[in-house]
Amino acid sequence: MSDGWEKMKRAKEDEYFDRQNKEALNRLKTKATDKPRLSPITGEPMEQLVLMGVVIDKCPTSGGIWLDAGELEEILRASREQSSEAYEGWLSKFFNDVFSGRS
Repeated sequence: MSDGWEKMKRAKEDEYFDRQNKEALNRLKTKATDKPRLSPITGEPMEQLVLMGVVIDKCPTSGGIWLDAGELEEILRASREQSSEAYEGWLSKFFNDVFSGRS
């Protein structure tokens, strides 16, 4: 019985983050018409990535990442809403997502 409960819980979490990522992608599309942000390190345009439903900026050359006001809190909130196992690994997921270039 608990296996079925865990599967349902995992499906709900996956559904939630899929929805968050779609909303972030929509925000990304509207930002695409804006002037691209430049890396404070290299001066070149930064990439925009979606991480746990939050759009972040990454310098493709230096690998530096920049978060706007409130984005770290959004990432932390989203990670807390996952199961406790997932919460414990949120930092490694964060770095894996950022440095693997997933969006």
